[in-house]
Amino acid sequence: MRTGLWTLCAALLLLASSAQAAVTKFVVEQRRPYPQNNAFEILSGHFEGTLDPANVHNRIITDIALAERNAQGRVAYSATFQMIKPVDMSKASGLLHYFVVNRGGGQPGYYPEGHVGLVSGWQGDLPDDRPNFQTIKVPVAHNRDGSALTSPAFVRFFDMEAGTTTLPIFTNPGTEFGRNYLPATAEGARLTRTSSDIAEPVDVPRADWAFADCANRPYPGTPDMTKLCLKNGFDPKFNYNLTFMAKDPKVMGIGFAATRDLVAFLRYARADGAGNVNPLAGRI
Repeated sequence: MRTGLWTLCAALLLLASSAQAAVTKFVVEQRRPYPQNNAFEILSGHFEGTLDPANVHNRIITDIALAERNAQGRVAYSATFQMIKPVDMSKASGLLHYFVVNRGGGQPGYYPEGHVGLVSGWQGDLPDDRPNFQTIKVPVAHNRDGSALTSPAFVRFFDMEAGTTTLPIFTNPGTEFGRNYLPATAEGARLTRTSSDIAEPVDVPRADWAFADCANRPYPGTPDMTKLCLKNGFDPKFNYNLTFMAKDPKVMGIGFAATRDLVAFLRYARADGAGNVNPLAGRI
């Protein structure tokens, strides 16, 4: 009797794990031999999923309750993946190694002992037009009445070239990676500067800077809420600090749930709802 009870519990746990895997579509878009060993192959594609915002495992995600929902009341996302696996999965070791990519860059590991290597998109503020980068599309959070959700934000600018007049408002200056938040309004914004010689931040006069592009037109330039223009140009010996009211935050925590559900799908599912077969089914 006790053996039967434990068997039933194990079966229910397996079903629960499978049920929590909310991947609705898993599409292999490219399959090619692994160059160093033709007994392995590289699979690339995308997967889609939905999340129940009321589920105890999802509702801890910041702002998921304010994300757009589909007709079923779920929050949708879409992400890319790449894996390296044995062509003959009967020779797989049974272990899947998930590697967390940094800002979209990174490759799955190759394991001659038969492990499966996997990477996927999880950071929702990256551009999705870069080959071999792993990305995810996540929704923007809005107030319940549909209006823009706003909150204070902070961006630092540093290591710019002398004489630069315009900088994009990125979290990571000099790159297009990590543009998390953009200004909702110029009202209340503040620009300060600091250096190793300055004990406290010094305000840059409001008349000397604008949300604008001055690359082709002198200050005050062309109005542009995605860029910061400084009247006399930026001085690289300073760090510049911009505080402002930002809008349209992406529900970034979905990236973690997508990772969870992708791994669960690959471990437990036979196929997605559209009939696309899980290439690792039953072997992890």
